[in-house]
Amino acid sequence: MFKGHPKGIIVCFLASMGERFGWYTMMAIFTYYLQERFAWSADEAGQVYSLFMMVIYLMPIVGGFLADRFLGYGKSVAIGTIVMAAGYALMAVPRDEVWFLVLALGVICVGTGLFKGNLAVLVGNLYEKPELTHLRDAAYNIYYMGINVGAFFAPYAAEAMRLLFHDKLGYDLATGYNAAFAASVVGLLFSLVVFVLARRHYAHADYRASDKKHAPATQVELSPKEVRDRIVALLLVFLIVVVFWMIFQQNGLVLSLFARDYTNLSVGPITHLFFDLWGLLGIIALVLGAFFAIRKGPAQVRALSAVVSAGGLALVLFRALSFPESEAISPELFQAFNPLFIVFFTPLILGFFAFMNKKGKEPSAPGKIAWGLVITALAGGIMAVASLHLPSVAATQGARSSVLVSPYWLVSTYFTFTVAELFLSPMGMSFVAKVCPPKLRGLMQGGWMASIAIGNKLTSVVSTLYVKWELWQTFLFLVGLAALAALAMALMLKKLKRATAA
Repeated sequence: MFKGHPKGIIVCFLASMGERFGWYTMMAIFTYYLQERFAWSADEAGQVYSLFMMVIYLMPIVGGFLADRFLGYGKSVAIGTIVMAAGYALMAVPRDEVWFLVLALGVICVGTGLFKGNLAVLVGNLYEKPELTHLRDAAYNIYYMGINVGAFFAPYAAEAMRLLFHDKLGYDLATGYNAAFAASVVGLLFSLVVFVLARRHYAHADYRASDKKHAPATQVELSPKEVRDRIVALLLVFLIVVVFWMIFQQNGLVLSLFARDYTNLSVGPITHLFFDLWGLLGIIALVLGAFFAIRKGPAQVRALSAVVSAGGLALVLFRALSFPESEAISPELFQAFNPLFIVFFTPLILGFFAFMNKKGKEPSAPGKIAWGLVITALAGGIMAVASLHLPSVAATQGARSSVLVSPYWLVSTYFTFTVAELFLSPMGMSFVAKVCPPKLRGLMQGGWMASIAIGNKLTSVVSTLYVKWELWQTFLFLVGLAALAALAMALMLKKLKRATAA
């Protein structure tokens, strides 16, 4: 996967993995925590969730400006990591005051603003040399894969801390969630150590946009018209992808509520395997080991792969036989499926795009974004079908429904969202790195984050509809939004292609 890439991408992979472990440990339980600690309704929790998610993605605009003009990207990322760790530590303190919650979330927002967009800029800068530019799209997929390796383990860490402090040590449920936030700090410390100690591998890509002596010799000065055309193209993309983030970020809001209130959480041994960390790791070892065992390659590698596959099979059987006929699973564990699918399908998607490239038929980055929106509409359709015979939130008065659906409906939705995300998110970051004027890279990556921020704020619109409408109507509304956004992107492909080629 890393063949032909500079070593700096491995550092960025690991740094993003640790930081996202911290983030997704928090987000796996954030909505549940707001309701448990402050006794807020789903709509009230949704308002806080959406505001926080908006601010946290707006802050990279400020962080990008500071990195562009003053700090440089590496120093911004390091400082941001420290600040985020402090914010998660504050979230771990069991306090009932809303002002303390606001303080903790504010600190996390500041740290994220310094970290998030600027690490993405470093990834782009690693590929400035002409012999590496063709690898930039693949690099952003690798970077995105690192994000999701950390995100995969996060819900299990959140569940483990909650069970330890609530079920075993006897603390109240809200304090159990606070303990889970403490696990986030560990991820940030890992990220900081890796990023600081391995600086030599990305130092050549760490320069301010205004520092011309460190800028690549191949950097081309753009005319005012070219700068204007590129900024317009980026703003158009930013506007359209707002719809995707409005829908996608429901995984921490409406889909989390659906998992808790409308999904059958009592599962048998086979289904339980897919929600058990060791069971999943066994399945992963079984599948990957078998794949490399039958693939052409050195005999020693194939033999070792066969052993790994056999070990995975033994672990799967052991875990399956240890489960009772029916046992409850935790609703936050559904959030492990998106990063799991990302890790598994990133190489497949990269291989597909490489195959299309050899045929001369690979879609442009905007084209991939358009397809991502089409697939997003399909995910909404799955949820609309799943919800057809379910009572509304008003009918259940916010309580758990007596009519429940199979957990595989949500799993299928997360799978479809994953494919859409792989078409859209890393391609969007790559498009920004490729098209934005060199002196505005940090700011334009911040602009990409701002489009996410606006979509995040609009998630509360969906949570309000979720409470007031029939469930299937809410999800069908999302299908229509995604389809319209895909159509708009398709109509703009020629204009965006001209801006990219400029």
